[in-house]
Order: sequence, then C-alpha cells, then structure tokens
Amino acid sequence: MRFYEATGGFLVEGLEVVFPPAGEEPAEFMITRPSGEVVASVPLRLERLEKFPAFAVFRPVPGNPGNVKVAQTGDFVMAVKIGNDTITKVPFSLKEEVSGDPFKPGKSYVREGPWRDLAFVATITDDPEAHLQFNWWLSTRELPAGMTRPKVTVHVTNNGKEIAASRGPVVPDTLDWYFYERHELYMPTLPKNKWLTLADLTKLNGEIAFVIKANGQPVKTYKTQVSGGQLRGLEQSRLGYEPRTSFISPRYVDTTDRSRSDFTMRDMFWLKRTP
Repeated sequence: MRFYEATGGFLVEGLEVVFPPAGEEPAEFMITRPSGEVVASVPLRLERLEKFPAFAVFRPVPGNPGNVKVAQTGDFVMAVKIGNDTITKVPFSLKEEVSGDPFKPGKSYVREGPWRDLAFVATITDDPEAHLQFNWWLSTRELPAGMTRPKVTVHVTNNGKEIAASRGPVVPDTLDWYFYERHELYMPTLPKNKWLTLADLTKLNGEIAFVIKANGQPVKTYKTQVSGGQLRGLEQSRLGYEPRTSFISPRYVDTTDRSRSDFTMRDMFWLKRTP
C-alpha cells in the first residue's frame, strides 16, 4: 500500500486475497491498537479474477477513496475482516522523525514491521525457464553510519560461492521503507551469460543466500536451502499453517506487470533475514 510519510497515512487500492469466500459478505480493512481499539477502517468489496478463481482483489467500496489516516505514533495492527472473521493481520509501528536538515524542516512518520526481515523470490508458475525475480524492502536507516546514496546490488551464493548478481545497482534515498521489486539476476556462465531461473537453483544442493550489498559491503542476507530439487520457503507459506491470520501465500497473481498482455500467476519463495 502507498504510505504518506508526511501524514502517517495509507491508501487502500487493491488487496489481493487467496482462497476468497464464495459469498459476498461485507469486508473491511482496519487499523487498530493492540488492545483492539479501532483507529481507522475502510469498507471493502470483492473483485474476482475470472481466470484465477483461487484469487480475488479487495477494493474500497464505491464512493470511498480508501484513505486511512493514522497520524499517531506507537504500535498498531492492520487487518482484513470478512464479516466477524479476521482473515489476516500484520503488526507494525509508526515513529515520528524530526528533520535534521535546516533547509528541509519538518516532521514525518516512518514505519517498522515484519517486512524489515522478509524478502521473496518469484517466478511464473509452471515455467522453470522464466527469469527469477528478487523482491525486498530497504530503508536508509539500515545502512552503515555515514553512508549516503550508496550503490546497492543483490548477490546470490551457493554454499558461499557467488553464482549470480543483479546487473545494475539501486540507490536508496528514503528514510522510510521502499519496496524493490522484480530484480532479475545475471549468471556469468559459459559459453554466454544468462538470467538466473528457478531451474538453475533447483539443480544445486545446499545453502542458497541472497546478499544485499551497499557499495560492496553486505547489509542484509537471506538464507535458505535447496535439496531434492526443491527450493525451501518459509514455514508460514505452508498450506494449513496456523495461526492462519499469519499465513503468507506461496503464490500470487501479478496484476501490475505491464510487460505481458494478461495477468500471470507466480510462485513465491519467502525468505527471512539471517541474523
């Protein structure tokens, strides 16, 4: 969701849901305090995806712009309810930051939440040769002290040996979290270089690590394992995981990729940052 640092607000536009209900029960996006006190809410309608019956998108009901204003500091929970049933929830917090730049005075809000330690690789379902895409969140608060506007790259290793890397760097410049998505990874192979695919990874064995580097210095690392031709994701993505309000889907429908003529279903392998 879009986040507005100046006001501590969010914009609810489209929230994808997996295994949607068969009926049309009223639904609601809400932000509460941990005590359950409601801070803000948006009524939702369900928009089904014709070619993907296991998925749907919640959008604000007609006439509701989807704006959610929090403008408070502290701990919160964002959740989606269908009827009286909470189907998912995510804890987060907001903190107020005061600008240290005399030429840009003012205050803003920054977020903290579980995305700090999460990332995922994605690939088109049932296409082992599709380019693997790495997706992660980064804030300039994670950078070493004194480092500004570094060149940030992604590196993939197998048992400590680098096998692929992003081709071009990104340059983070925001205090709040930015979502870097669809970064493809290049393999320096012979007779010619190629893009990394899921098939390339599942041919391997042992540890796979995705390392985020700033000016060549590791900033955060996500590790997993490959064994028996399978890339391991988080336990939270296992069907049947409990509590189900913490379940993270291992698939999604990409409704934003403009490089194709239609939506595509993609597998997601969720990773957690290694301490």
